[in-house]
Amino acid sequence: MPSLAESLAASRPALWLEVAPPRGANPRLLLKRLEEFVGHIDAVNLTDNALGRVKMSGLVFGSFVKARLGLPVVLNFSCRHRNRFAIKSDLLGAAALGIDGVVALAGDPVPKDHPNSASVVRDLTPFDMLEMISALNRGDTGEGRPPLKTPPSLYAGVVANPNRTDFDREIALLERKAKAGAKFVLTQPVFDVEKPRRFLVHANRLSLHTILGILPVKRASMADHIKEKVKDLSGAHGYFDRYSGMSEEEARAFSVRENLELMKSLAGEVAGFNIMSGGGTSLAIELAREFSKWRTHANR
Repeated sequence: MPSLAESLAASRPALWLEVAPPRGANPRLLLKRLEEFVGHIDAVNLTDNALGRVKMSGLVFGSFVKARLGLPVVLNFSCRHRNRFAIKSDLLGAAALGIDGVVALAGDPVPKDHPNSASVVRDLTPFDMLEMISALNRGDTGEGRPPLKTPPSLYAGVVANPNRTDFDREIALLERKAKAGAKFVLTQPVFDVEKPRRFLVHANRLSLHTILGILPVKRASMADHIKEKVKDLSGAHGYFDRYSGMSEEEARAFSVRENLELMKSLAGEVAGFNIMSGGGTSLAIELAREFSKWRTHANR
């Protein structure tokens, strides 16, 4: 099986699935659902307590995914709730478990009235974590001790938002991340070809492999919720307005059709796509299967 770097450099676009680890201590049900993706996707991208909601450790669940399903794993690492010692230990653990990629990110803000607000640490920034990863890959733990005899080989990525209103600031941050050691970038979901193409000009200039986020929408109420609550996607309100008045069946069909056409249009320009399962696993499965079939025929 090719490495993550090799699959992202291939002519065929990679297909990833974004998954939140289980809420409880039982991984079996989610592993069973993920079995349906084997043969259709190239990696699983595990979130890290997104929205400040506690889930099973992605490091632990990722080890189950690799051992039981044989799927490559890309693990998000949030600076929000770990200090530098915990991050460093977890990074070494990820390397030992054969985790294929790690994504350095700040983590979603936690409101002050949230039950977990007291656990926010932010000892490091994503830039600090990227520099830490580069140092560990050289065998340097930053403790003034001899180099590691078996240093890790961590493949580092970052996140970005092509929909950001202040696009110049977003690109400035991306440049800093690339300079700190990022090799690939995962984006927030995109809904048209113009914004990702504008973003790709800069990501390609920085030699970053780009994996575009794709968000299937299962019902009109989900579209309305995103419009109201997700400020980072304010530039895509026109897209979400199109779901108004649709039944759930109509919304699902429309979402699969629109996202599939978007992925086909951009397939020759990006390293891959990351399908987000916020609209439900079954919808993500349907879109992944459709794109996998198209990708197979397109590369014959």
